[in-house]
Amino acid sequence: MRRIFLAVFIVLLGCSPRGELAFIEQAPGAEMKVFVGSTRGLDPQTGAEFGYERSETLQLARFDVSIPPERAIGDLRYPLKGRRVDPMTDFAISKAQTYPASAAFRADLRRSLRQSGGDAVVFVHGFNTNFAEGIYRLAQMGEDFELPETLVHYAWPSRGHMLGYAYDRDSALFARDGLQELLQQMRRSGARKILLVAHSMGSALSMETLRQMALSHDSETLAAISSVVLISPDIDVDVFREQARSVGKLPQPFVIFTSKRDKALKLSSQIAGEAARLGNLKDVARVADLKVTLIDVGAFNTRDGHFNVANNPALIKLLQNTGQVAKILEGEQATRTNLASGVVMTVENATEIILSPITALGGG
Repeated sequence: MRRIFLAVFIVLLGCSPRGELAFIEQAPGAEMKVFVGSTRGLDPQTGAEFGYERSETLQLARFDVSIPPERAIGDLRYPLKGRRVDPMTDFAISKAQTYPASAAFRADLRRSLRQSGGDAVVFVHGFNTNFAEGIYRLAQMGEDFELPETLVHYAWPSRGHMLGYAYDRDSALFARDGLQELLQQMRRSGARKILLVAHSMGSALSMETLRQMALSHDSETLAAISSVVLISPDIDVDVFREQARSVGKLPQPFVIFTSKRDKALKLSSQIAGEAARLGNLKDVARVADLKVTLIDVGAFNTRDGHFNVANNPALIKLLQNTGQVAKILEGEQATRTNLASGVVMTVENATEIILSPITALGGG
């Protein structure tokens, strides 16, 4: 009976309205530019661009996202299909531009990179995400974390459906070349420091791309990756170890946000027939020989606990001081204990930090 109920629940979730690109004439508040590289093809149902079909050609675009003035930190509301958009509370699109040629894309990207000092953030979305939802999510993180860098979104062809796990897993493998090409375009546009941020299944895609760049000797592009953040990575631990071994020297800092209470990864572990994924790893000793920092945010669980970093207001406030966090992560072990006074455990090269909401309330 429990399995039947779960199956019905998943089907109902799959039928719920999804986010869509809604265009407004004038933004009521701040705007954020999001550059996009995508290997999504046409939507087979509507014929619109950026659907879930796979494209062998990297599509390039830019979207100006309107940030709703009436929202709280961690709140992500966006237009749903069949519903009216409210620019005061919903993220929306104020301007969009596609680039038929990569030279025009690089020219616009170069101008943005000059303003951000050559620093950029690339976000790779996770499982069950459509095109619009990935753009809105990056804009929300850019606003809430006050990111001054140029924002770039890699939109790979997720099916955007709860029952599309196998399709998405294959799409993540298909999309490796596209992500590498996007990173190359960014390097040629003047990106000097690229922070690669990936969520869920997008983490597996990102690690595969880093591995591919290392094996293909694309050292210039790989060197431009200054740091990596994996959020709730849906990766087999043994596969991650092999990917890291192929990459060699991992970009630093290399941060993995985990949660032992992540319900989505628990289901993924059951599907894979294994005890844990990298994102809900219980034993840091399994990655002890790798220079990585695991930050357990399970105490900040929000919803299913699969995106606490972007959904929990207290955790966002705790991590907003990016300069302090970077300094702690890159510093000596004695300094790392200051990160929110978290419980710190070091096993060889790996460090695990368990954060507590008590510290966030105390202003840490």
